[in-house]
Amino acid sequence: MTTALLTLLLAARVLRGVDPHRATRWQWATSTTLHQMLHHPVGVLVGSIPWVTDGPVAPWLAFAALAVGGLEATVGSVAALAVAFGGHTAATLISEGILGLRVVTGDLPSSALHVLDVGPSYAAGAALAALVALPTPRRLRTVAGATLVAVAPAMMYGVTDGELDGIGHTAALALGALAAVIPALRRRAARAAAAPAPMHAPAPAPAPAHALSASQSATSPGSPSPPGFASPAGSMSPTEPPSPAGHRLPVESLSSSLPWQRPRRWMARARAAHCWRLTAFPRPANRH
Repeated sequence: MTTALLTLLLAARVLRGVDPHRATRWQWATSTTLHQMLHHPVGVLVGSIPWVTDGPVAPWLAFAALAVGGLEATVGSVAALAVAFGGHTAATLISEGILGLRVVTGDLPSSALHVLDVGPSYAAGAALAALVALPTPRRLRTVAGATLVAVAPAMMYGVTDGELDGIGHTAALALGALAAVIPALRRRAARAAAAPAPMHAPAPAPAPAHALSASQSATSPGSPSPPGFASPAGSMSPTEPPSPAGHRLPVESLSSSLPWQRPRRWMARARAAHCWRLTAFPRPANRH
């Protein structure tokens, strides 16, 4: 949504520089006057947003990126579109309705109804007010609040005198703040603010040099096993860490400590110490 809005703002500015006469005709054709809103309301409400009638477009790009982009990142594209376009629509109806009442009561001439009323300020103002009022991340909320304090006096200028722009901007800011009271928007913003930053798993620490050398010496082919340690292959699993001295684990540590397995442990200990051999017993003579 934010990308589309920024693209439309740039395209309108390019058209105004390339063909100013055509841009002026399109601006008047999409102006949100009471007469045109009665005949084709959707066309003028959508078509009036991208036009910046005077001044550079760069400040409006930054303003729209902060307000609409920040709101979209916080509550999603659909909710941000509803807040921004809803604020733009309601503020336009309020300001044009008050203008029409003043013309009917004779406070203003009928020519006041035919004024150029275009621009993205209503939509961006509603999005900015909602961004400040919602429980958004602290840094984003601080930047949005500082921006609102800076632009609010200029946006609401003339509201006490009944000027069209001042009434519309004030209504857009108020509507954006009211939209932040909606529970669904607050839940979305709270989830976005509470979402933890992605954590990267730390890289495994390299093994010490002495442990690597000991492991290699213990597993190298042809290396004799010291007395008191098991020499057959498979006595130590590949996943077991080597002992501090770089030798294999003794056989007695691999056997179970249950009482009925003690003879087995004793036999393994005696065999490892070379104190007892099964071949020491004489075989009986063959009998014919």
